[in-house]
Amino acid sequence: MSMINRPGVLSKSQLKELVEKGVIKNGYKNACGGSSYNLHLGSTGWHLEHGGFKGKTDKKIETLVHSAIKNGSIGIVPLPIPPSGLKLLPKNTYLFKIKEQIDLSSEQDLYGQGTGRSSIGRLDVLTRLLIDNEEKYDYLSCGSLKNLYLEITPFSFPIIVFKNYPIYQLRFCKGNFHQLQIQTELLKFYSVMLKDQTGKNPISDEKQTHLRLNLEPTSITGIGKDIIAFEAKGGNGVEPLKLREGLKHPPEAYWKPIFLSEAVTISGKKAILVKTNKFYILRSQERFILPDDIAVYGVAMTEEIGELRIHYAGFVHPGFGNKRPDNKGTPLIFEVRGHDVGMYLMEGDLMAELRYYPMSNRSNVPSDYDDQELKLSSVFTEFKK
Repeated sequence: MSMINRPGVLSKSQLKELVEKGVIKNGYKNACGGSSYNLHLGSTGWHLEHGGFKGKTDKKIETLVHSAIKNGSIGIVPLPIPPSGLKLLPKNTYLFKIKEQIDLSSEQDLYGQGTGRSSIGRLDVLTRLLIDNEEKYDYLSCGSLKNLYLEITPFSFPIIVFKNYPIYQLRFCKGNFHQLQIQTELLKFYSVMLKDQTGKNPISDEKQTHLRLNLEPTSITGIGKDIIAFEAKGGNGVEPLKLREGLKHPPEAYWKPIFLSEAVTISGKKAILVKTNKFYILRSQERFILPDDIAVYGVAMTEEIGELRIHYAGFVHPGFGNKRPDNKGTPLIFEVRGHDVGMYLMEGDLMAELRYYPMSNRSNVPSDYDDQELKLSSVFTEFKK
């Protein structure tokens, strides 16, 4: 008997059922998380020399790719992934076929929404999911068997990818995401889900729908105290990051801590300069204590805050932050890249909008980031003391 009988975001047990039933074809049960499934790279890839694809088409993605190669209209170079891995260069776009396929022909009321995994977004790597016959990136509507493809664009660092690496996550929902979103006026009926930056005072009602920038100093193991952000070093000479499960890299060669002494004061508030084409790791004032029956999607407020891009990995899983012994909750990380003009970000600036969804089934799975304050990707070790 199916366990997917209530509207809402699917839990780990329900995702495993999708693998068992063949809705997620070529899937792995151990790829099922608290509220999303980790998609894996296949062995087929292409270097898109002049940028990626966008827009709905009545043709399959791979048909478009092969047609473009045949007639020479677009620079596309086939790149199979060898066992030793494939090096992807910064500011180049690549397209890879995902190992899994999705078949919703027997599940007409299921929808999908995707985002890059936190460990990937925190490397300044932009990922976007393309699906046959879908109009938007990162969305899966009802339908029959579909192939999935992932555009990958590294920025700060070269990376080396391997076949079967879990690089992207897909969330399934029984019912349309838009229709099931919990409206702001209903949030007050739920228990406390956000606390302020001290971890002492609950945030309620309409203030639960936005995240703001925190520039209060924190301590980082191996570095010390008074750290407010990290800046990616990037540039020539940086060793490629190998994206292989279980492999961790020393962070010193890739990241520069920004200390409180480097902040400026604007109108009585701390501020940090986001430099042109530089990438930063920052954190939210708000701290999550999510119950096990609520999932959250964070949407960056890019257009509203000026000349920079926030490509925050947007899933907050049920139970996030509620396992900390100090009961303070856990902040979220912002991944910020400057555009063509340097820009100051001030303490309390609006950074992201939150959308809340009910879970179809309760789920509470530990995360690598439950205890984070200002944390780099999980592909790094701690700083050396």
